Amino acid sequence: MIGRVCAAVCTAFSVAYSAYYVIQLTRHLTRGWRQACPWGSTAGSAPRLAPSLVEEEAEEVQNTIKPAAAVPPRPECAEPLDTPSAIQGAASAARPEAAGTPPAAGAPSSSPAQQPERREEQRLTRLRSIVSVGEPRSKYTLLEELGRGGFGAVYKALDASTGQQVAIKKMTLREEMSEEVAVNEIQVMRDNRNANIVTYLDSYLVDAEVWLAMEFMEGGTLFDVLTALYLEEGQIGAVCRECLQGLHFLHSRQVIHRDVKSGNVLMGMDGSVKLADFGLCAQLTPERRKCSSRVGTPSWMAPEVVRGEAYGPKVDIWSLGITGLEMVEGEAPYQREARLRVFDLIESNGPPKLQNPRHHSALVRDFLRCCLQADEDRRWSAQELLQHPFVTSGEPASSLAALIVSAKQVQEDCRGDACA
Repeated sequence: MIGRVCAAVCTAFSVAYSAYYVIQLTRHLTRGWRQACPWGSTAGSAPRLAPSLVEEEAEEVQNTIKPAAAVPPRPECAEPLDTPSAIQGAASAARPEAAGTPPAAGAPSSSPAQQPERREEQRLTRLRSIVSVGEPRSKYTLLEELGRGGFGAVYKALDASTGQQVAIKKMTLREEMSEEVAVNEIQVMRDNRNANIVTYLDSYLVDAEVWLAMEFMEGGTLFDVLTALYLEEGQIGAVCRECLQGLHFLHSRQVIHRDVKSGNVLMGMDGSVKLADFGLCAQLTPERRKCSSRVGTPSWMAPEVVRGEAYGPKVDIWSLGITGLEMVEGEAPYQREARLRVFDLIESNGPPKLQNPRHHSALVRDFLRCCLQADEDRRWSAQELLQHPFVTSGEPASSLAALIVSAKQVQEDCRGDACA
């Protein structure tokens, strides 16, 4: 009897121990399964070995966010994407990010679907902060289209309040790049007033467009003049002097134009010459003394820009030298070549040369040589070039008035012949 009782106790003890063992084993396995498959994940899926590239980039950006500075640096201007007048290189430098305060711990983050809308609203908020409030269509009457470019068109308009003619540049906000170009152009024109820079009047945000009002230069562009007439050396010297005065002013304020060419030089009927189109400008700062974005118009781009190297204000001097060649020869070097071919020629051929140097004076040849130095350190500055004999011996700007009148007459005759 006692033996049966002992056997029963041993059996019960064995069963209890076995149950305890099974429970502990189950808990151990469950704990491992939970660690491998967190709540909300699919059981049986392979554990993630490394974060994705997108997550690594997001973590890097998060780690580099800094509190807002008291005076945030002016952003580098945006590079156009495949426009007729400008190009962006594959290795262009990133634009400085706007400083922001890191989100508080536990604050909800916007979903991927909300991020584009959030960025769009931030860009529009920035635009609204610099444009005027009002309805420009009640103030300006558009008369005719003067020209069209990669980001919109320019119109001659009438200011109802003053009765004066003005130019209205309508920039379509198709993408982030166009918004940054609009902001850049408004800020540079508004903050840098000079006799050789086209005068900023006002700006408005109208639906998906920015309207930029500026003074109307009835003489048109230097490109228009060159398509009608050849310039004499004294006239070329006058145009170069006026452009250099504008560039010297910009460079003294640490602004690089980055798209100097005949199409961006405006002429007045009084002979005035002014730089225009500041959407590609770059504002240098003590923290950023060089740029590296590959922007501009191919035939006018300096070699260091083509190579994607860091550069400073003297890229504008190279472009002015190409514009000088354009005035002497009638067109810019490689202007008829494809874009990629132009880049190869700029790198392989070195500074372009006059086709018939003996037909031109030693002064103009030396002036172009000083502008078109492949070595940026040897290239003259705007201030130095203003003292060059070719520039100081140029005709007064007022003498260009007769040239512009003649060019206008040639253009009208050509239009009349075409209509006939």
